[in-house]
Parts: sequence; structure tokens; C-alpha cells
Amino acid sequence: MLKLVTGLPGAGKTSNELWDFLHNKDYANRPKFCTPIKGFNAAEHGVTEIEHVKEWRDLPDGAVVICDEVQRFCGTDLGREAPDWVQDFAVHRHTGKDFIFITQSPMFIHPFARKLANPHVNYHRPWNMKGVRYTWEGVQNDPTSKTAKNLGQSQLVKTDPKVFTLYTSTVLDTHKAKPPVKMLVILAAAILVAIVGFVMAFKFIHHLTSDPEQPQADPVTTKAVQAAAISAPSNFGISTGEAKPIWTEETLKPRIPTQLHTAPVYDQLTAPTDFPRVAACMSSESRGSCNCYTQQGTPIEVPMSACLVFVKNGAFDPWFTGRNQQLQAARETPAETQAPHEAAARIDPSKRGAQFTVVADTSRTERKTGIVK
Repeated sequence: MLKLVTGLPGAGKTSNELWDFLHNKDYANRPKFCTPIKGFNAAEHGVTEIEHVKEWRDLPDGAVVICDEVQRFCGTDLGREAPDWVQDFAVHRHTGKDFIFITQSPMFIHPFARKLANPHVNYHRPWNMKGVRYTWEGVQNDPTSKTAKNLGQSQLVKTDPKVFTLYTSTVLDTHKAKPPVKMLVILAAAILVAIVGFVMAFKFIHHLTSDPEQPQADPVTTKAVQAAAISAPSNFGISTGEAKPIWTEETLKPRIPTQLHTAPVYDQLTAPTDFPRVAACMSSESRGSCNCYTQQGTPIEVPMSACLVFVKNGAFDPWFTGRNQQLQAARETPAETQAPHEAAARIDPSKRGAQFTVVADTSRTERKTGIVK
């Protein structure tokens, strides 16, 4: 293995690779060698220091060699034709030796050695924050390019602080974390949007699950119903037991001008039997939209954040059991116990026969209605 490690100063290439060199299980029980590293006492860690990497051919089989600032030993200044000790890197696997070459850029080492490197590891610390390690099987001439990053395997790196007690990295650390203002603004905006969306979704779901407020009775409607219950005449002499509305100009006037059925006289016939609720929601990433619909398929206005919550997680229906119980009770109620008009409505139209009204020749005869069986 001829491992090429690159990275700008302060990116963490030497600290991480030296720690790995000393603690990697793959290197255990193997002779270890290194070129001079500032402040590193090789003998204390069972490592033998060599003056120049060109001595590698004299090292025992299976040796592991780490060379920091390799451009000082195997740089481009060696000339177009590589020396014999560089050319012999092509057969270094025959003796089971592994090399770890550390430098700032892959273009700093001799082309012959560069073409033999595998893997290539590049350390990067964007805005002097957390380090990232990119790994490729072959050498990338520009490891910081977007194309190279997309091809490589990335991994966050946390440097063990103990390694800085083993060697001298720098006499003064001037690299301070300085994230760009644009990045901080985007992060703050994302957090704010997430909080607002969560609050709106929570309020909307709480509103759906809370008991609906009982609407106050309209004074005109109450007055009309009470008056109808007291003074409504019988329907052609036949007692139905139901209150009849009073036909006055006030009760015939619609509350909403364009909706005639909103007149108080029709209140007994227009009592609602259901209410709009969210039954389904659909979102589209391409259109950037999210729409919700009622149980009748009509659109219903829902905040975008709440709509996305419904699409992803669904919503609890607190009225589901009650509706099922009402439907079950309606099925089990005998037809004879229902109101006359409800029982008649349940009769099969094909079995009702013809409906008719009998009118007497004189006003003294009572009018009757019936159904032919």
C-alpha cells in the first residue's frame, strides 16, 4: 500500500495519520519507521526514525513507513526520470511494505510515485470547523474540486487531542472557526421555520381534537320556532305532532340574501347533519403545493405546515366511533318506531304504488291522503 495523504496546513492530516499509525490494529506487531517529525520521540513509541525515505529498500519485510512532508524527499525536483529507489515503489508489495506519504497537494510529489498511490486521502476543514476526510481509490489531482468530492467517500473526523502531546504541530494556533454569515442566517431561518411550523401544526391539530363550540341560537329563529310550536294550525285537520313555522315577512327573509334556504322559516328542514373536516391531503414536491379536502371532496384551507404533517403522519379522527355508533343504531331501529315520514322514506319506491289525494265535492268533507298498496 502506498497511501497518499493530502490537505492544507491545519486540516489535520499529520495529527490523524500519526495517531492511526500508532494505534491501527493492521500495523500491530510490524516494524515501524518514520522520517523526522517535529517534536515526535519515535523511540518512546516503538518506532525507528530514518533520515531519508530512500532507505526503504533496506528495511525489513512487512515494515510500515510514515513520511511527513514527503515533498522534501520525493518531490518534483528529482527530475523527469525517477531515481531507482522511486521506480522500485512499483514493486514494494513484493516485500509487504506499506507507506504513508503526507503532503499538502498531490502535485507536490514526483509523478511516478503519485501514479502508484492508492488510496488517496484528503483532509479538509471548511471554515476551520469540523474536519472532513475524503477517500478515493486513485489519486485526485484537485481533491478540493466539487467533482472529486462527489466521487470520494466522505467522513467526519474528530481528532483525538492526545495526539498533540506526541509531536509539535504548531507553536501558535491561529486557525479559528469562522462560519460565513450567510450560513448562520440560513441556519437561523431554518430553525425559525421549523419552530413556527411545529407551533401551527400543534394548534391546528388541537383545534380539530377539541370540542366544537356550541353556536348561539339566532334570536329570529328562536322566536319563530317558539311561535310556531304554540300557534301553528293543523295540517288539514291531521295532527302530526310537529311544530309548523309561521309564514311572515320576517321569517321568509333569508339571512344570506343569495341563499334562500337560510330564511328562518326553513330552519326545521335545514338543520346540518354533518360538518366539514379534513379527510385527505395531497402534496406535490414538483409544484411545491399541499392541499387538503373534506369528506365530500371539497377543498379546505389548511396551513402548508399542517398539511405536510397530515400527509406524512395522518391525523386522528375523534368523531369516527361516534359516527359508527349512530349508523349502527339507525340500522337496528325498527321501522315502526321511526317517525312516519322517515318510515315512508325507507319504503322501496317500486313498492309504494301511486300516491293520490281525495278531495270531497263540498267543503264539509274532510280531505284525506293515502298510499295504494
